[in-house]
Amino acid sequence: MRRSLVISLVVVSLLLAFAGVLMVFSSSAALAYVKHDGDSMYFLKRHVINLAVALAVGAFCAFADYRLWERLAWPAAIVAVGLLIATLVVGVGSYAAPVHRWLKIGRFFFQPSELAKLATVPVLAKYLARRGYHESVYEKWFPLAAVVVMFAAVAAEPDFSMAFLIAVTAFVMLFLGGVRLRYIVGAGALVAPLLAIMVSAQKYRVSRLMSYIDPWRYARGRGYQVIQSLIALGSGGLVGKGLGASNQKLFYLPQAHTDFVYAVLGEEFGFIGAALVLVAFAVLVTVGFKTAARARDPFGRYLAAGMTTVIGLGAAVNLCVVTGLIPTTGIPLPFISYGGTSLAATFAAVGILISVARRSGVDTGFGYARYTAPPTSLEGTFVDYV
Repeated sequence: MRRSLVISLVVVSLLLAFAGVLMVFSSSAALAYVKHDGDSMYFLKRHVINLAVALAVGAFCAFADYRLWERLAWPAAIVAVGLLIATLVVGVGSYAAPVHRWLKIGRFFFQPSELAKLATVPVLAKYLARRGYHESVYEKWFPLAAVVVMFAAVAAEPDFSMAFLIAVTAFVMLFLGGVRLRYIVGAGALVAPLLAIMVSAQKYRVSRLMSYIDPWRYARGRGYQVIQSLIALGSGGLVGKGLGASNQKLFYLPQAHTDFVYAVLGEEFGFIGAALVLVAFAVLVTVGFKTAARARDPFGRYLAAGMTTVIGLGAAVNLCVVTGLIPTTGIPLPFISYGGTSLAATFAAVGILISVARRSGVDTGFGYARYTAPPTSLEGTFVDYV
């Protein structure tokens, strides 16, 4: 069973990454030709380099013992907070909104919120694995405080989509860890009004929300992007127009190779191609939670569950944006969208899942072996059968 989990994670991840290479080139070639002196492969070459780095990061995480991240949980959180603060001070932003989300290092850009997203998981996994043995106030509250600080720093950039992903990942992990639901709901009730105030404080956020409610009313403004995305998906039909034949990528659909690459994929490969990508993500999430259910120890369980949530939730948010189900945000599609930091973070999460799977308990045949955890507070709170 361990081998099948590892093979599934590797195969699905590589297939999605291969789809990403095809779609980044297809969706960016025209833009690259115009903006980079006729070099239509500009974004593809950078994406391939980013993918090579991401694969190296994923391989390191896969071969390293996942318990390493239990020791590095706090150092990673401290580094993430430091980089987020640096981003707020000297970071660069977007032409579309007054934001500071990237650190520029030479010719390269780094997005610290991606590191914060990953750092949240081992901090909470370590906290949840040790619940029931806490004696000091430090052990009880500092892990939660660290997550709140990372959430607040990301929201201050502002990057509400990534802050939302961090918050939901934390809530999912706390729920799986057996934290009482009323505490989780209470925390959400405290955060929601604060986010509402922050959204209403800037006109561009209000207009983005209004365009989500009725994009056709703002077809020449904030609603333009999602309308073009829906046109791309709709015009793909059942089997699509074929690789490279998208019309919307020809300067109709903004961010075609990054946040809205799925729309181009749907136009070129149709409903069947788009559905296969959904199936691939569903398989990856299922295998990820199976890996969590078979982990040898509580920390491995929560670590695998958290990393699976990060990947699955990121994909779900992006797909909902592209299809107009939620307001437009800046979450890329894991494995497929152009973006080096996101790609490295995604493969780091997959590598950690592989590490947990390689060291998981032994299955007893075709049935799923029930994992008997040490007598901690997580007993009976996690899914024993997936």
